[in-house]
Amino acid sequence: MERYEIEAFLTLADELHFGKSAERLKVSTGRVSQTIRSLERRIGAPLFERTSRRVTLTPVGRQFLNDLRPGHDLIQLAVERATTAGRGVPGVLEIGFVGAGASTFLLEAADRFADDHPGAEVRIRELPLYEGTSALRADLVEMVFLFHPVDGTGLGVGPVLRRLPRLLAIPNGHPLAARDSVSLNDLAGITLIGAPGSTPPAVAEDRVPTRTPDGRPIRHGKTANTFQEATALVGAGEGGFILGDEGSCYRAHPRITYLPIDDAPPLDGRLVWRESRENARIRAFNQAALATSRNDCRKPRSAELLGATTASLRSPSGRPCP
Repeated sequence: MERYEIEAFLTLADELHFGKSAERLKVSTGRVSQTIRSLERRIGAPLFERTSRRVTLTPVGRQFLNDLRPGHDLIQLAVERATTAGRGVPGVLEIGFVGAGASTFLLEAADRFADDHPGAEVRIRELPLYEGTSALRADLVEMVFLFHPVDGTGLGVGPVLRRLPRLLAIPNGHPLAARDSVSLNDLAGITLIGAPGSTPPAVAEDRVPTRTPDGRPIRHGKTANTFQEATALVGAGEGGFILGDEGSCYRAHPRITYLPIDDAPPLDGRLVWRESRENARIRAFNQAALATSRNDCRKPRSAELLGATTASLRSPSGRPCP
C-alpha cells in the first residue's frame, strides 16, 4: 500500500467529504475519488458509502480505520522524533576526552555551546588512554576529543582545535633529566610506559613508538590505562611517557622532569564522531569548539612558534609545564 493511499483514506475518514479532503491533501477531488476506488479494489470491499448528501464509513472501512490509525500515528511520531534529533540542537550531548587539559578546553567550549543553544546540555567523561574511537563504536559517547591518529572508517573528523608540542616525562634521576630537551633518537636509551594491548597499532606507534628515526629499538615497560597511572609509573622510576604540553603546571610532580622533544611532530587535538550518528547537536558543538579554539591562547600554532612556546613554559621548579 502506498503512502498517498493511506493519507487519502485517513483524511477522508476524518472529513467525510471529498472536497474538504482534497483541500487538505492539496490535490483535486477527482484524484481523491480515484485513489479511494483503487484502494477499495485492492481490499475487495467498499470502505465508504457515498450518497449525494453524505459520505460514511462502511463496517469494513471502520475496522480498517481502527486497525490503521495507531500504526500510522506511531510512524508519524517516529518521523517527528528523527527529524527533531537530526535538526534540533536541544538535548544531551555526551563527549569523551583523555587528559585534564582536554577537559578544560571542552568545558570552555561547552559553556559557549550552552550560551548559544539554551536547552542543550553537554556531559563530559574521561576515557582510558588511546581508546576514544572504541568508545564511539560502543556508543558510550557521541563525540571524543583526541590527540592521536584516528583509526578506521565511518568516522567524522573535525579541524585541528589545539596543537600541543610533545614532552617526554622521565624520572628525576634519569641521566637525561639534566638536559634542556631531547630528540626522538634519545628514546633508544629510555623505557617507555607501554600502551594497552587493545590500542590500535597506528595509535600505539604514534604515542609509544617501537623504533627511533635512526632505526634503534625502543624498550617498552609496564602499561598504563590512564594519565594518572602513567605519571605514577614515571614517578616510581618505571620509565618515560610522551604527552602534550598543555601550557600549564597542573601536572607538576616532585619526582618527574618534563623535557621538550625537539624533533617530534606536535599532537593535534580534534573532535571525532561516527558519521552515522551526526546530527545538529554535533555540528553545533563543532562550531562552538572552533570558536573557542580561536580565542584560546593554546590554539593551533605555526610550527616556528612551537619550540619557543615550549621553552617559555616552565614551572617554579624549573621544569617545563606538562
